[in-house]
Amino acid sequence: MTPRNVNRNLGCGIAAGAVLLLAQSAAVAQNNGLVQGVIYDAHGQPVAGAMVKLKHELRRLTFMVVSREQGRFEAKDLPPGQYSVQAIGGDMRSPWFDAVYVNAGGSANTKVSLALNYYRGPDLPAAWPQRIPEEQVRLVSVDPKDLPEGYGKTLVAEKCTSCHDLRRVVVKRSNGDHWAHTTARMRTRMTTANIPDLTNAEYDTIVNYLVANFPEVQPYDANSRLPRTLLSGKAMSYRVVTYALVNTHAEPHDVAADPQGNAWVSERAGKLGKFDPRTLTFTERDTPPGPAAKDRQSLGNPQIDSKGILWVADGPNSRWLSYDTNTDRFLAFAFPRGKGNAGGNSMALHPDGTIWATGGGKEARQLYPEKVEFKFYEAPAAKTHRNPGAYGLAIAGDQSVWFAEDETDLMARVDPVTGKVDEYKIPYQGHAYPRRMNSDANGDLWVALWNAGKLMKVDHKTKQMTLYTPPTATGGHYSVVVDKKQGYVWVSEHQVDKIARFDPRTEEWVEFPLAEAESDPRRIDIDPTNPNRIFFSGNIPGRVGFVEVLPQ
Repeated sequence: MTPRNVNRNLGCGIAAGAVLLLAQSAAVAQNNGLVQGVIYDAHGQPVAGAMVKLKHELRRLTFMVVSREQGRFEAKDLPPGQYSVQAIGGDMRSPWFDAVYVNAGGSANTKVSLALNYYRGPDLPAAWPQRIPEEQVRLVSVDPKDLPEGYGKTLVAEKCTSCHDLRRVVVKRSNGDHWAHTTARMRTRMTTANIPDLTNAEYDTIVNYLVANFPEVQPYDANSRLPRTLLSGKAMSYRVVTYALVNTHAEPHDVAADPQGNAWVSERAGKLGKFDPRTLTFTERDTPPGPAAKDRQSLGNPQIDSKGILWVADGPNSRWLSYDTNTDRFLAFAFPRGKGNAGGNSMALHPDGTIWATGGGKEARQLYPEKVEFKFYEAPAAKTHRNPGAYGLAIAGDQSVWFAEDETDLMARVDPVTGKVDEYKIPYQGHAYPRRMNSDANGDLWVALWNAGKLMKVDHKTKQMTLYTPPTATGGHYSVVVDKKQGYVWVSEHQVDKIARFDPRTEEWVEFPLAEAESDPRRIDIDPTNPNRIFFSGNIPGRVGFVEVLPQ
C-alpha cells in the first residue's frame, strides 16, 4: 500500500470516527431531559438570583443553575432518573424536594415550586478544605513542643514532616476517615523520598492522636460556602455539573482536556480518570505496574497535546508517562538516577516537542522524548536558599520557559537555547506565593498568586509584572487557564469554592460559585470543543466537573 493510500484510509477512519462521535452525542442529547420551576421567598414572592441544586444520587451527579426573572429556573441536559431539588438564596434555603423524575427525552413529571422558608446554616470561613481559616494559620505554632499532650505526640513530631512541615498537620481539622487517609498518603510520600516507612502500630497511634486533637471545624454543610447575596448580572448565566468519584480518596488533584472535549484527571491513587461531559460518565485506567506498591501510587499534573497524548509524572515509580487517549497505549520514560524524585508540581508541553515540568523544589526539567534524554535547569536562588520552590510552569511567546519559585516569590525564566536561567522579583509586599500559570494569545504569562489573593500578568517581552485584585480577596487563587480565542483569563479560587473569569480588556471579574462547600477546585482547563466550559477537579473531596457559561 502506498503512503498516499495509507493517508487516505486514515482520513476516512478519522471522518468515520467523528461521525460516530457526533451521532453518539446527538443520541445522548435526545435522551436527556429538563426540570423547570419557580423559586419563591417566604412571603410567596418570586426570587431571581437563587441557586438551584438538582441531585441524581444514582449517577453521583449534582447540577446547579440560577433562577432568572420571575424566579423561573430551567435545568437542561439532565440524564433520566430520580432527582432531589433544593434552592438557596440569601440567608434562606428550601427543604429538599425528592419526588422529581426526569423522563428520557422529555421533561420532569412535575414542575417544581420551592419556597425559601428555612434559615441556612453558618458560613464556612475561607480556607483550604478541612483546615482552619488562613488568618488563624499564622497564629499556630509549628514548634513540636507546642503540640497537644497525648500518646503519639512524639511520633507525630518525628514522622509527620515527610512532604511538608508540621504546619500542614496542626492547621488541618478532619474526621477519622480523612485523618486515616492523610496518614496513609504520608506513607506514600515517605516511600517516594526513601524515608523508612511507619509500622502499622505507629500508623494507628498517629491517626488516633490526630483524630483526638484536631477534629472537624464544624459539621459538613454543602451550602456553607455559597454566597449570602443573590446572584446578579453575568453570574446568573451559568450552570455547574459535578461528579463525585466512587473512591472519595482518589485525590483527582489535576485535570486536563483532550481534543474531543473529555476531562482527564490524574489521581494520586495512581489511576487516570476520564469524565465525558456529553454522557456525564466517569471511567478509570490503571497505569502500568512499577516498583511502587499498589497503595503507594501517586500521579502528578497531566498535560494533553493536540493529538491527544497525555503526559504525567509518576514519582513513586521514578518515571514520566505518556498515554494515548485515543488508543489507551502507555509509554514510560525512566527518570535518571541521582536526580531526585521524578514527581513535581506542574507540566507544560513545548512547541519544539519537548516536555517540561517543575520539581525538586528548585528546578525546571526537560525531556526529549525521542532521545529519552532529560535536562535540568536550577533556579539561581537555590545557591542561597535550600528550597526556593518550583511550582507553576508555562511557555511564553518567545518559547522561553517560566516557572514560579513559590517560597522566594521569584519568577524564573529559562532560555532553552542557552540554558540560562534569570529571576525576577514579584512586586508584592508580603509572601505572594505564586502557584499555577498559563500564557495568553500574545505569549504573556498569567500567574495565580495564592497567598496574595491576586492575579498577575507578566509581559514576556518587557518582564513587567501587573497585579489584579478579584472581588473575593481571600480566594486562594490556585490555577490559571487562558481562553486564547475570547481572551478571558480563568482562575480557580479553591479556598472559597469559586471559579472566576477575568476580562483583561475591561478588567471585569465574574465569579461563579460551585455547588458544594470544600469542592477544592485545584487545576482548571478549558474544553477545546466549547470554550464556555471550564473543567475543574477537587482533590480532597474526590470530585470532577465543569462550569459552563450560558447565553444571557
